[in-house]
Amino acid sequence: MINGKSCRLYLSALVFMLILPCLTFAAGEDTAQLTFRKTAVSQKKSHPDAYTVRHGEVLSSIIRTIPGITEKDVPRYYRLTRELNPEITDIDKIYAGQTIILPTGLPDSGKGETNRAASRAYKIRKGDTLLRIVYREMGVTSRAWDAVRAVQAANPRIIDVNKIYEGQTILLPEGGAAILLAESPSAAGPAVPDPQVEKAAPEEAPAALKAEPKGAVVLPPAQRLAAIKHIITKMKGNMMTSGNYYLPVSDTEQLTIDCSVIPVVELDGRTTVFLDTASRSSTPLKKLISEHWKNYHLIKINDQDDIIIVLKKIFKNTPGYEISKAQKPLVAGSAPSVEIVTDWVITKKISRSSSHDMLGIRFVGPNDALLPRAVVNYVAGHSLAIVEVSPEKGIVEKPQEIYSLPPVVTLPSSPCVDFAWALITHLNIQAERNIDVRTFNIDQDGFNLSVKADISVTDNDRRTLVFARTLPEQFIEILQKTGDKLIFLSDDADPAANMERILKGMNLVYTTGYFNFSGPDKNQAPYHFGFMGTKIKTDKNIYIVNFDLNRELRGLLHETWEAEIVQY
Repeated sequence: MINGKSCRLYLSALVFMLILPCLTFAAGEDTAQLTFRKTAVSQKKSHPDAYTVRHGEVLSSIIRTIPGITEKDVPRYYRLTRELNPEITDIDKIYAGQTIILPTGLPDSGKGETNRAASRAYKIRKGDTLLRIVYREMGVTSRAWDAVRAVQAANPRIIDVNKIYEGQTILLPEGGAAILLAESPSAAGPAVPDPQVEKAAPEEAPAALKAEPKGAVVLPPAQRLAAIKHIITKMKGNMMTSGNYYLPVSDTEQLTIDCSVIPVVELDGRTTVFLDTASRSSTPLKKLISEHWKNYHLIKINDQDDIIIVLKKIFKNTPGYEISKAQKPLVAGSAPSVEIVTDWVITKKISRSSSHDMLGIRFVGPNDALLPRAVVNYVAGHSLAIVEVSPEKGIVEKPQEIYSLPPVVTLPSSPCVDFAWALITHLNIQAERNIDVRTFNIDQDGFNLSVKADISVTDNDRRTLVFARTLPEQFIEILQKTGDKLIFLSDDADPAANMERILKGMNLVYTTGYFNFSGPDKNQAPYHFGFMGTKIKTDKNIYIVNFDLNRELRGLLHETWEAEIVQY
């Protein structure tokens, strides 16, 4: 007979019939996904291998200017250029000012000749990673990371294999060329910098996020149970630590379990685990459960078990989950992507619900900084839950930050003259719109003739004129002879290209590239996040981006890095 004083388990029959209870605790449907690598995100700026066609140039002459090219290479490079520019219907009809992508940076000799001939263009899609690409597009089944390095070698502009961008065109070595490229000395060679684009300054490179995974801590029973319940709940499971739990045995009989003595964990609506926290259940009960209920399990929890051991015992009986030491930072989101160093990670093997796909556990000592709530909240919105555990207090978390922020400044991306005006005025540059500029004077030329400038900026007696249209050559010569500086914008151009023309034309200091913000650099917890954008150096740091930045992260940037975000 089972001890009723310890477990209050009541059996009302000696003969049991197998009845599988229909208990469902599934969450709503969702499609959230998360990987350890950064996925492809939108990038509107030109590919680093872009080339602007000059007046009178044809494709064959452009190809012959590529360093190391020979006549026998021209047909192959012609084909690759056509593949890299699928949007150009007739590659033989190019015009001055047009941007094309050239297959530069490939190996020039030796094994590279074979590889170069066996390459094809591929345009990166949303959600792509290089690892996925080599599996899916190249048919790689082994030595996958060699193939990834081969793709990087064939595309030297890829500085970080975890950072590729939607819409970017890359070359894929085909067949055995991947391994050959990976073994080529050029695979480790540095990328050639683009002289036309100023890249992010070296001091803004991401700080290394390295941390040895810490072991778990043994908490008092009450705190340990609370921590386990908190983690299970974060994974959208259910854990009952009070009341009774009923298992039907027959139409008239049931097994009643006191949840305050044997807590009950339910995950995925399929698996139920009973936690015997003090060895109070007898062997007959465990045998009874295992023989009659396939998805129900009874496990014993010892006093010396830390929370990781307890979780391992739970997930050992839950096929949809696994727990392991974190080998690399966990990544969530895309614009921006956030990386967090944790000690352990729980992953959901198959996700069919709105529950978190992944949960990171971070153990913190008395002198360790806690993660900002802005960071924790952001990744939680991208299917990554973070739990911090203290040996002294159990579950801990930093208080919610309250940021006092003005509304984000949004520049109109079109028309280009409105974009230019909004940018210039936001930078506190004194300017005028729709100014008549005289080009011919009646006293000197016998007649008056003026041209209207869309924007005029005067600085130290020098005038900069902005036009959203082209001017006749004679007008340009006259204006330049008088010392005026001219900036020409186009509604057909990407706003980023127009912005670069404005900033260059006005001699403003700016940087375009991928910017990283690291918590350890500011004596904070180990996290970092980054995004593509343009940084303008004025009396404050202004970052101009083409996406909506999360408000809490914007507040964190403003408070910690004194950064202002402007979007378009």
